[in-house]
Amino acid sequence: MKSRLQRLPYGLRLLLATLSLGIGTGLVGIACHYLLEGVQRLAFGQDKGDLLQQINHAGGFRRFLVLGVTGVLAAGFWYILQRRHKILSIRKQIDLVGDRDPAPLAHLLHATMQVAIVGAGASVGKEGAPREVGALLAGCLGKAFSLAIKERKVLIACGAGAGLAAVYQVPFASSLFVFETLGLAYHWKNVLLVLSSTYLATWVAQPIVGHTAMYHMSLVHWSASSFFQAVLVALLVTPLALAFRYLAKRASRKRRKDGTILWALPLAFMVLAGIVTFYPIFMGNGQVLAQALLSSQSIPYLPLTLAVKGLLVYLLLSNGAYGGTLTPSFALGIGSGYLVTLLMTVVGIHLDPALGMLLGAAVFLGTTLQAPLTAIALSLGFTGQSGALILPLALAAGVSYVIQNRWEKR
Repeated sequence: MKSRLQRLPYGLRLLLATLSLGIGTGLVGIACHYLLEGVQRLAFGQDKGDLLQQINHAGGFRRFLVLGVTGVLAAGFWYILQRRHKILSIRKQIDLVGDRDPAPLAHLLHATMQVAIVGAGASVGKEGAPREVGALLAGCLGKAFSLAIKERKVLIACGAGAGLAAVYQVPFASSLFVFETLGLAYHWKNVLLVLSSTYLATWVAQPIVGHTAMYHMSLVHWSASSFFQAVLVALLVTPLALAFRYLAKRASRKRRKDGTILWALPLAFMVLAGIVTFYPIFMGNGQVLAQALLSSQSIPYLPLTLAVKGLLVYLLLSNGAYGGTLTPSFALGIGSGYLVTLLMTVVGIHLDPALGMLLGAAVFLGTTLQAPLTAIALSLGFTGQSGALILPLALAAGVSYVIQNRWEKR
């Protein structure tokens, strides 16, 4: 016997599912925002200016203690969860539509822990959680509205993009992310569904998450020399990004899930805790490091700092933690682009450091995400820059893309 929803015209059901998804993922973004802020307040006390000031105010011992406890709790949580449930990636959820449904509660708890460890200072990205919950919500809505398998797959991809858009307030970049990373076809109906869900999610979350740029940065301009700088940054930063992408993929493939996680993950957190006791710049998903660079703050031994940051991400992911690499990649790209600009200054070539950082971010993100268009849009959206910088960023991302293809063929 047909339910009331099934009696509705198919087009109306698809529309209602898409609108529900946009609203739902917007609320997911709000929930992630409050959870992250709540954990940060619990871990480091009340807000004292920006995040770095808040972390510094907490003191070295408190930072050490918070990360040590977080490592033990996270290890026990993921060991128990993965013994009882199979955690499906977004790609797996799309592939298994109609054959197998993810366990809703297990995936919600899984996403909650990802946000919680980032709030406590773990060196992984927070973007995985809202994407996964958005995809989970989309799968439930597609089934509830009795949509065809094809539309349910598209809706899950939309949910992933909408979750990202809600948290970071970058709807256009999130839409590109869906097409570039999840392989959605550029069909007019798919484009309409993706844009509707991402922009609606952004609008719903905006009053709480805020619509200002994630990073504070003065307006950057470009000139004829910017094209030389774009090619130079692409040539020098792409190999670094390829190395990080290799490590991140290796960590995901070989992530500990058996009983060894109970000692390996707490130990990895203790290594991080020992470092941040004295060097709080390594706290969190890379936002602190990126903002320090964008604000022209001096960071001694920057090459070593970037190398350690990348290795800490690998250390946590390979030993059982879950999380994204988007924000760490952005921070590493900002730092790498800045280093290239400084290197040129040493040999007598003076280039714009601010533009170098944006070029580095676009190249690094484009490489790790394997999505150059998304990387350009994210670099502009995260820093509040105008579309006038598209030309040099596109050149850098394009040269980097060619290098990656040549490398993969070899």
